[in-house]
Amino acid sequence: MAKRNNNFNNIIITVIIYTLIIYLLFLSGKDILSNSTCNKTIGVVIKNIVYGDFNISDELDICNDGMAKMTADMIQTPVSKYKREKATLKTKENMVFFLDNKYELDMKEENTIKDNGEIENADSSEEQKQPLDNTGAQNENGEQMDDSKASEDNKVGDKIQTGAQISNPRKLDVDISKLTYDFLMKNYYTVVSATTLRPDDIDAGKLLGIDMKMKTGNDKPQILIYHTHGQEGFTDTVPNDPSTRIIGVGDYLVELLRNHGYNVIHITDSFDYVDGVFDRSKAYDYAYNKIAQVLAENPSIEVVIDLHRDGVGENTHLVTEVNGKPTAQIMFFNGISRLNSVGEIGYLYNPYRTENLAMSLRMKLLAEQYYKGFTRRNYIQAYQYNLHMRPKSMLIEAGAQTNSFEEVKNAMEPLADLLDKCLSGE
Repeated sequence: MAKRNNNFNNIIITVIIYTLIIYLLFLSGKDILSNSTCNKTIGVVIKNIVYGDFNISDELDICNDGMAKMTADMIQTPVSKYKREKATLKTKENMVFFLDNKYELDMKEENTIKDNGEIENADSSEEQKQPLDNTGAQNENGEQMDDSKASEDNKVGDKIQTGAQISNPRKLDVDISKLTYDFLMKNYYTVVSATTLRPDDIDAGKLLGIDMKMKTGNDKPQILIYHTHGQEGFTDTVPNDPSTRIIGVGDYLVELLRNHGYNVIHITDSFDYVDGVFDRSKAYDYAYNKIAQVLAENPSIEVVIDLHRDGVGENTHLVTEVNGKPTAQIMFFNGISRLNSVGEIGYLYNPYRTENLAMSLRMKLLAEQYYKGFTRRNYIQAYQYNLHMRPKSMLIEAGAQTNSFEEVKNAMEPLADLLDKCLSGE
């Protein structure tokens, strides 16, 4: 009887969802895809209906980050792909991981995917789609914000002019007693609703007490830089020219870090474009295999950086000014391998979560001290993102698709300086 009632309830909920979807689509058309206030649960139900097997109750509590990205994802991606991935959707963790990491296609990307799997240049399209954030659900500013007021550096369309200058002093000057959990959450962090950042996770005294100083000399490789999404580009990216994509930005960061005296390896493989096919669904797996190989061959490497660019709303321009140059803002990203619905994600275990958080917090505080307005809030997601391979691992979002290549390249100058300050033991 209970099972029959549950099935009946599912049918009722499905009918309601169908009605709501039709109503919303009728009112808003394609614009609904950019409405960040819509509920992501609808997108989940749509996908489950496509599969033909669903249990709504399992997903209601973990899918409330906004439906825009998820629905656009489903509509833009051939249904057959989801059917092929059906076997991976065995648990709630896998479902959420799938939704947040699979087929999150950036429609402003210079390379978009056709239904037949071919690559076309987005510049040839007369109408661009709303870009999708590759790190989680977003609001109109391109961020998944909490209930508190968004920080001043994330207003839509704002161009932040801070006039920051690269400075020689190296000391981190901060009153740890003021870095309470409430203060940090209000000012320095954005946390997606699928996970929770606990007070012990960001205990400033504990995190800032962790030694970030580089221990190996530069006679051997010390830093590894790579790009899980190497196809990410900018407003003026030249088709088929990786030097004008995020990989080219990485080249400049490597040059700057070498000028600071560091021994750096740069992996320029494109993990989201393999064998002539653009596909983000396996990019983190491909990247992991390559990173593991390089780290095994170079055990002296202490720092691993995955350099991305973000995806934001078309009216958002993440720019400030450093040394008189228009400079893209950056964001430090952490995956903490924890879901509110199930707790710690065992198969995504990260033994270095605390060290990862320590490095991103130190970098954020250094940025606030030396380059006010240069960095956005540190972003917290629920998964791992290959940040478990070294204690000093970072995923960095440099600018977005609405920035020019030059703006993002300019951002590497203060970023390299901040990394040097962090790794010099300040």
